[in-house]
Amino acid sequence: MSNVIWNADIDVYNASVIPIPVAENIAKYLPIPDLVSFSQVSKNTYRAVKNPKLWISKLKSMDVWDKASSKNEVNTELALKQLESPLLCLDSVFKSAKLAKLQVLKIHNSIWPYYSDLLSNKPFDKLQIFKDFQTPEDQAKILTNILTFNKIDYIEASSRLVEEKVNSLFEIFENALLRELEIHYDLQDYDKARRFVLILIMLKSDQTLIDFFLQKSIFDREESDVFNLESFDPNKYYKDNKLGIAEIDSVAFDQLVSDIAEAFNHQSNVIDMIFPQSVPIMYKVCEELISNQMTELMLTLIENSKSRGLYISLIPDLYERMTSDMIPQLSDSLNIGEPYKQLVKELLDMMFESIIAEYIREVISTFKTATSNKITEWKDSISKREKETSQNILKMVKAETKNDFLTSFKKVFIISNSSEKSKKDDEDNYSEIQAKAKILSENIKSLTKSFSPELVLETLNDAKTTLHRLLKFQYYSIASLRNDIFAAMQDIFIDVIEDIGQGHLRPGFDKALQYLQTYNPNSPTYTESHNETFVEPLVLFCDMITMADLIIQMIDIFYKEEMLNRHIIKNENSILNPSLQNKKKLEGLVDKYVADGLNIGLEVLVNEIDVIFKTKLVSAEYNPPPNEASSFGPTDAAQKAIDVLDYNMGLIVDSADKSVIEVFHQEIAERFFQIIVKTLKKSTISVTGATRLISDLNLYYEFINSHIKTNKRMVLPFYEALKKLGNVYLISGDDSKAIGKLVSDLSKFNGIFGQEEIYEFVQRREDWPIIRKHVEKVMYGFGLGDCTIV
Repeated sequence: MSNVIWNADIDVYNASVIPIPVAENIAKYLPIPDLVSFSQVSKNTYRAVKNPKLWISKLKSMDVWDKASSKNEVNTELALKQLESPLLCLDSVFKSAKLAKLQVLKIHNSIWPYYSDLLSNKPFDKLQIFKDFQTPEDQAKILTNILTFNKIDYIEASSRLVEEKVNSLFEIFENALLRELEIHYDLQDYDKARRFVLILIMLKSDQTLIDFFLQKSIFDREESDVFNLESFDPNKYYKDNKLGIAEIDSVAFDQLVSDIAEAFNHQSNVIDMIFPQSVPIMYKVCEELISNQMTELMLTLIENSKSRGLYISLIPDLYERMTSDMIPQLSDSLNIGEPYKQLVKELLDMMFESIIAEYIREVISTFKTATSNKITEWKDSISKREKETSQNILKMVKAETKNDFLTSFKKVFIISNSSEKSKKDDEDNYSEIQAKAKILSENIKSLTKSFSPELVLETLNDAKTTLHRLLKFQYYSIASLRNDIFAAMQDIFIDVIEDIGQGHLRPGFDKALQYLQTYNPNSPTYTESHNETFVEPLVLFCDMITMADLIIQMIDIFYKEEMLNRHIIKNENSILNPSLQNKKKLEGLVDKYVADGLNIGLEVLVNEIDVIFKTKLVSAEYNPPPNEASSFGPTDAAQKAIDVLDYNMGLIVDSADKSVIEVFHQEIAERFFQIIVKTLKKSTISVTGATRLISDLNLYYEFINSHIKTNKRMVLPFYEALKKLGNVYLISGDDSKAIGKLVSDLSKFNGIFGQEEIYEFVQRREDWPIIRKHVEKVMYGFGLGDCTIV
């Protein structure tokens, strides 16, 4: 203890002699016994020493103030008495500023005898602490309290000396405790083992305890543990079925799961008997078992599965077993508490992170390759079938015709003197053309085989299987990889759409349109050499539409059942939903092909109607010879045209979407109107023949009125205008004024025909040269004959 030098000249009552801040600073670093003397130096030193903040700061330095109970929560008298015990003093502090000094002095008085004893040169076995305290618990407690008290010894020499001695005693003491702990642990005397664990925790040897337990429970016991790879045989977890195909042995895997759970439960049970919650040893054990032991075991199983072709099916099954199956088998852990099973789940997810990341890449690649191969095999089978058909037909063509195309081509321009030879060449040429037409005909008949709902169903089932495998990771706890898992599931669906759309539907439709174009008179590939009418390929194309629509519906059902109902899609109606956008793109692709095919059908249909009018509508129908009675009812040409229209419009009613049908029917109605107009402008119509014309126009009107179910207002006015136009020809030439008024009144024609077009129609009257001047006079106020050139 330092000596205070008294100076008689100091005016102890003069406040300026030792200012308060100076006094307080000095008091901070004085030993407790010296503070009593220092308080007597002057008025300000007395105030500094009396200040509760000084004593609270010392309690804070020993880390007991913040953990102390409030004064209202303790029995003050009992607490003050416990402060006199060297073992209990640091645990009995309560928060009272007024009594802070008293508490520090009592703590000092309790511990100082043992603290000062350590400052002597006594050997360890002669120290007072070992005389007064015999149990390991008391010895550990007094050493811990001395080390805590050491924090308020501001004399560096004594503080360092005591600290070094206590740490040396700690080391000796810890080793002795560990020896005792090991003995009782090996004897499975866990109650006594717990006693030494608690003492070591008191000595803050938590890490030493963790290292000890891991060594004893895990590292030194591999020979009897399920995680011992030297005795682990991965082959027993796989078996061959009756067909000789390798598969996972569920019974063996169930047993493995139980063995692993039992290993965790054994460790947890022992830890709960030995360790308190303050030392999270079970967390460390789980971390070690999973990150090292289990990881090696899993990798061994996975590597073995690859050679058996079971990798794709094993990973999700293995993950599900190790999480969904194993975790429920774990007993509760008192050492960790309620978060125990969630903790194990998170550690398992960390273990599987790299495994799942690799699996995602592999499963997507495998699925894409398998799907692409199936689509390619299907296309190859179609090509092979067509090639075989062509070869079989070409075998029937004479060799010289088949192999010498240039010669056949030249024969078109060379006139032969031999009629017999010419006839033979014609037969050869016809044979070749006939063969090519036959090939085309057979290919067209096989159009309905271009699409395979069975192939699509198989592809969707493969996708479903793959999605369900990935869905086993849907509750994976690492967010970044979980996002990758859901993105991978979307990639699989998008790949299905791409393969079905671009690999299956597009080639089939392209081929169908290519064949349909051979009937299109506006196409450069148009040919009349067919064994069937256009109706047959159009029917087949409509069957293709039905089949394509079935495929689209299958994909739509898959999307709703697998993508939406299983919550793979997060933003159902968002542009951020690539699955929905690609599905819509596929639907748009089919709609475009349907429209293109029907457009070709429309072109061919229009051509067929045009041909009917050109070949079957004779001039005498609308302009019979003089003195010959006119026939009644529609012409054969009109009836034939309506029959063709009726059949073709009915073809797609059950084969295409309602909106497509409506557009197709409307387009037919408009194009048919144009054909009628063109026919009228080329015909000569007499008053006598007008009755046949009006019968035809009425037939057209009634047909359109009954067949166009929607959008009638868009097309019916055309045919109403045609009916009114028929009156232009029915009025007698003697009544040219009535004809002129009718032609001039555009309102009667629904605005469909302009003045110039009406003039064109009236010119088709058989008596036009006679009535022209009179009609024009009514229309324009004068006739062309009234004009005089000056």
